[in-house]
Amino acid sequence: MMKFRWMQLLPAAALILGGTAVEAKVELAPVFSDNAVLQRDMEVPVWGWADPGESVTVKFADQTLTTTAANDGKWMVKLAPLAASKENRTLEASGPTNTVSAKNVLVGEVWIASGQSNMEMPLWGGGANFRHRNANGTGKEVADKTNIPTFRFTRMPRQWSGTAMTKEPVKWNLAVPGQELEAASAAAFFFARELVKELDVPVGIIGAYWGGTRIEPWTPPEGFDSVPELANIAKTVNAKLPGTSDYKAVSDKVMVDYAAWMEKYKNAIANGQQPPTPPAFPAEQQPFNNHQQPTVLFNKMLATYVPYAVRGAIWYQGEANLGDRMLYKHKMQALLNGWRKVFQNPGMSFYFAQLAPFTYGGDPTVLPQLWEAQQAFVDANEKVGMAVITDAVHNIRDIHPADKEVVGKRLAYLALKNDYGRSDIKADSPRLKDSKVEGNAFVLDFNFVESWKNADNIPFFEVAGMDGVFYPAKAVVDGTKIRVSSDQVAEPRSVRYMWNQTNEGKLANEAGLVLGSFRIEYKPSFDELLAYYNANSKLVYEYDLKSGSGFGDKTKVRYTVDNSDAIKGKLTRITYIARLDGNDGNMQFVCVSMDPFTQNVKQIGVPVRSTGALFQTRVRNMNVLSNVDSIRTGKFNEGNIEFWPNNYAQYNRAGIPNASNQVFDFGDQIDNNVKTGYGSMQIHNFGARQTIFAYNRFEGGSNADLGIGNQPVNNPDWTFSNAAKNYSKATLYVFVDEVPRKTESELMGQVTARVPEAGSMKLAYAYDLKSGSGFGDRTRVNYEFDNSAALTGKAKKVAYLMVLTGNDNQESWVYAGMDAFDPSVAKLGVPTKSTGAVFQKKIANLEVKSNTNKVKTGTFAEGNIEFWSCNYGNRNAAGIPGASDSTFDFGDERITGVDPGYGSMQIHNFGEKQTVFAYNNFSVGGNSDIGIGNQPVNNPDWTFSGALKNYRNAWLYVLVSME
Repeated sequence: MMKFRWMQLLPAAALILGGTAVEAKVELAPVFSDNAVLQRDMEVPVWGWADPGESVTVKFADQTLTTTAANDGKWMVKLAPLAASKENRTLEASGPTNTVSAKNVLVGEVWIASGQSNMEMPLWGGGANFRHRNANGTGKEVADKTNIPTFRFTRMPRQWSGTAMTKEPVKWNLAVPGQELEAASAAAFFFARELVKELDVPVGIIGAYWGGTRIEPWTPPEGFDSVPELANIAKTVNAKLPGTSDYKAVSDKVMVDYAAWMEKYKNAIANGQQPPTPPAFPAEQQPFNNHQQPTVLFNKMLATYVPYAVRGAIWYQGEANLGDRMLYKHKMQALLNGWRKVFQNPGMSFYFAQLAPFTYGGDPTVLPQLWEAQQAFVDANEKVGMAVITDAVHNIRDIHPADKEVVGKRLAYLALKNDYGRSDIKADSPRLKDSKVEGNAFVLDFNFVESWKNADNIPFFEVAGMDGVFYPAKAVVDGTKIRVSSDQVAEPRSVRYMWNQTNEGKLANEAGLVLGSFRIEYKPSFDELLAYYNANSKLVYEYDLKSGSGFGDKTKVRYTVDNSDAIKGKLTRITYIARLDGNDGNMQFVCVSMDPFTQNVKQIGVPVRSTGALFQTRVRNMNVLSNVDSIRTGKFNEGNIEFWPNNYAQYNRAGIPNASNQVFDFGDQIDNNVKTGYGSMQIHNFGARQTIFAYNRFEGGSNADLGIGNQPVNNPDWTFSNAAKNYSKATLYVFVDEVPRKTESELMGQVTARVPEAGSMKLAYAYDLKSGSGFGDRTRVNYEFDNSAALTGKAKKVAYLMVLTGNDNQESWVYAGMDAFDPSVAKLGVPTKSTGAVFQKKIANLEVKSNTNKVKTGTFAEGNIEFWSCNYGNRNAAGIPGASDSTFDFGDERITGVDPGYGSMQIHNFGEKQTVFAYNNFSVGGNSDIGIGNQPVNNPDWTFSGALKNYRNAWLYVLVSME
């Protein structure tokens, strides 16, 4: 029994009451309270506290056991296995001076129910969106109709502690109408109700859950100790626990350090010197300070139940650990190992709900990667099962699926089949058993399926070839097998199903249990990848990354292979493959492909000054393959590159998400004062806070900076690392995919077919308006045709033709000609920041033609344009006649603080109070603002409309007449 320090200070007389010394009374552990349910068919520990050496007798049913309290006051007996019983009986513990009891005790099945908010979600009593509801009724209706006195449950209040608390109050509630039942876990309720119905025995649920919590707080120290992959967490925990080797090691070091400091302190004082500062308190022994830290919820909300006899546990958690991906498998293993050990139950069953689809945002594959970890945990363990619930979603924007009945029942089916011998119950979702490739198709075979439901037009299958780029695939049922193929992948290597956070399960077995997410991922070797790209793409450059000392003036590159002059088409894809052969014999490689960030093939190699390459640019549709474990592989919507010959600094002036201002990483600042300087050729996955590949200090030769993945120490992007010296050989390959460019005559044919008289003008630009996502940093335009360099001299007239083809195949076009508002052709195209085009001005001799009545045609003495790359407001700062201050129209105000920003390319006929055409929000591709004439509702100039999504094709042609 614990004796508190203040008791030692009391005089003996103070401990005498009425002439008799105070004796500790026998106590039962709080879990043994009225209405408890004891586990049947296994030994049942019963424990409590008394004075050391005191005799304690426990009676229940026909058993009587006697024991003696240990030196710490704790006592324990173990009842022999009990048969199930609905009889309310009394559990009694007695000592020399008192007897304590728990009344109305039943014997049946006991389960722990734990997790975060989806386990916590009640039948009723939460908010309108945080309570059970389905077609069978609301949670309130369910609770009001429930009267199952043999079903009992506890619900531990939300609390946490840095140390294990073993005497927390426990109240057992009966499943009868009332607030307690309404507030109970809905998932646990339906699980237990199903067991009561099928087994006809009492059921007890030990409830411990807390919304938003991670898995680590629910795990006891023993769990972390058992999983090598979590050694860092185990050390954090154990350094705070007296009796552990980590605690001793940290404590011994502290005492040595403080003793040394004290000696120095004494000497300094004795010599009249400034005393040294003491050593810092060890971080490992700082107390835990919030409820999300390891062990703290187990300590307060579960330790009081240990080692209560239970059949198993049900678990619904993972949302808070979403970013763990496969590491979550190991954390679940620690939880299970820890619970099995502390509950002295190595065969404890463990069933959990796989997370439901939800719009988490960010990388849409993170949730499928957690699903994969959950399945891997199941595959690695006995007496563990997972309820797939990807079909049980009422709204993918609600993280709390409303229907908890399906969750509870599917968990119960697993228990009934695996723990209670109900082989007639189908509890398992289909699971991939085998796969092979036949021709251009994957043939997949599955366990736990006799026939398929919802097998017409099966969605969410994808396949990929050697390059790892996935394409939607057709899935055809063949008995219990499924054949998966895509016309875009001749030789499939990888297949995946439901690999997006919003995919909802539909394909199900004969019992209606849906197939869960899975993938078969082929990891090609370097030789396979290189052979693939040599066969399917065009090699532009091959380069010895250790040859930089040959640069001379640092403006030219001595490529091993340079095929850049042979590339004449439009670039559709750029791929970089780097191979680094270490001095230690290990070989690393990375392959990263992306949409083109430029159409100038000279700028995709090493960015020395002669190339004109200067890119602090986001790139789209990035695909990464590597044999380096730390590299995040797969497809990513965005990444970024830092290609320049300049010096650079750490400041994240470009505002790259997650980048630092203190270290060199993926958001550095170009130094325009030293334009032939250190040099940077870096490719980053900023969403993963990761450098994919870096090559800096080009002229450094064997002392250049070079690396794949983040540098483990110092600067993540390898700046100042001189790491090329660690490699015996280092090679970079640059490949492109290209398609033939449309010729000038083809493009002019599109123009003259609509405006014949424009044939006398020169085509300056042709631009696919839906390609705006190719801008990268919104300062460059990937024109289909760009003749601006050849159009020297001064422009005297400029004309624009916008052609829009709707999703309904209806075409509308408008032509707007005018006197040139700037003599430089470079400023007459899409006004991105690099062009320097900033115009809020009137134009002369506006000529409008169109095939639609949405815009007034004819010749007008004046109009006005709003061309800029920045954000803008709706105030008519320029005083354009007839413009509004309250809507975005033909008289808006530039906001110069955000540039590049939203962007505006608008031509207006202000005399008619009309937008001729508008193109805004350049960088978002198919979601840009676009329109001919005034928008019928909201802003006349189409701002915030996102209307380009309404068109399957959209083109802009810019024509000029030169002086």
